[in-house]
Amino acid sequence: MAEQNQAANSHPEHGMSPKLQQKENVYQAEYLGSGTFQIVKPKRTDRKRRQSALKGTTRGARK
Repeated sequence: MAEQNQAANSHPEHGMSPKLQQKENVYQAEYLGSGTFQIVKPKRTDRKRRQSALKGTTRGARK
């Protein structure tokens, strides 16, 4: 039983791969006051935009 607990604890948490390193300051949010934020995030790649257009529903179409 103790061996199973040690094996389970040796794995990183979900979404945290030891091989992938997150770049610093990719996502930023700056509070400008009065509930306004300036948000900086990476742009979507062309490949992702194409897949979204292909798989997504057409605007105005009946469901």
